[in-house]
Amino acid sequence: MMELRMILTTGGTGGHIFPALALADEMRRLRPGVRILFLGGRQGPEAGLARAAGLEFASLPARGFLGRGPAAVPAALDMARSLFLALGHLRRFRPRLVVGFGGYAAFAGVLAAVLSGVPAAIHEQNSLPGLSNRILARLVRTVFLSFPDAGGFFDARKTVLTGNPVRSEIAALHGCAERARETEKERRPCRLLVLGGSQGARAINDALIAVAGGLLEAGLEIVLQTGRDDYQRVRESCRGLDAEKLDVRPFMDDMAAAYSWADLALCRAGASTLAELCAAGLPSLLTPYPHAANDHQRLNAAALEKAGAARVLEQSVFSETPDKLSGALLSLLRDEEKLRAMSKAALSFARPLAARTLAGAALRMISTDAPEPDNQGAADAQC
Repeated sequence: MMELRMILTTGGTGGHIFPALALADEMRRLRPGVRILFLGGRQGPEAGLARAAGLEFASLPARGFLGRGPAAVPAALDMARSLFLALGHLRRFRPRLVVGFGGYAAFAGVLAAVLSGVPAAIHEQNSLPGLSNRILARLVRTVFLSFPDAGGFFDARKTVLTGNPVRSEIAALHGCAERARETEKERRPCRLLVLGGSQGARAINDALIAVAGGLLEAGLEIVLQTGRDDYQRVRESCRGLDAEKLDVRPFMDDMAAAYSWADLALCRAGASTLAELCAAGLPSLLTPYPHAANDHQRLNAAALEKAGAARVLEQSVFSETPDKLSGALLSLLRDEEKLRAMSKAALSFARPLAARTLAGAALRMISTDAPEPDNQGAADAQC
């Protein structure tokens, strides 16, 4: 049998990278001999994350060039170089399938596959697709979706609704989270998890600095992921507060443990974060990043709020009046019935088997013996 080789391509943020890594993990579970090359950018965290996951990695100089004025010229040249390099990687690696997860590196990698005649697919994480995926969708064979294509952006004959893949250890929380929260007997402080995404969010950090003292006095325990670039500043600003109740970290490797620990999350509304929150059954107060491309985070957040799994608080509200943030947090954390309802809604909204569904669909693009989706797998493994 021909060796199964595939290329995953994306980069820039955890929202693109983690779904790709989740697919890689599931592909290796289904096809232990699979060989996977990760094509990513040179400046993002994907190189370290891919290698830590045991994947081969190759970098491309691709970077954003739309709307950058004079800087767009060298960036466009880098995109051309990326396409040339990606074509070379495809010739050497000889993949049977290429799957892109968004970002400029993915544009070069997927376009190279199309030009080389290699079966190609893209995965769109957000409710509102970005320009890169809208263009590539016309060229690839399959478009995998996290959300239903309510806007009709893609050819329905190409789309497969898979959900957004999450890491296996987070998928394993689904089905366990509600039981764990309901059976926990000990009385303990309410626990708040604050996330700004893989790179942190300065506006969220600033608001937490302003209200942390009052939240701690109200009896909360807080874990705050600041992002590596803002860690020292936030740590210094929180000096003097109770370090046993306020745990400030630059980054968290074990997100499954963090989700299991928390009663409520305060975070952005990136698609991967929301998929993980739902898999874990964790209620959330969402503050969409106001400058996200096409305002896609606000649409993501609205979908979760409509499902009853989250509430939305705009950054502009608490940036001007931080007390409105602490008021919203305490109102939720003091309403145990509301938190239980939000947790159940999040679990119902989740697609914990998204990685398996996506892997099966990807394999069916190139193989006749690929597995059909089932109701078992990583999501139930640790319950």
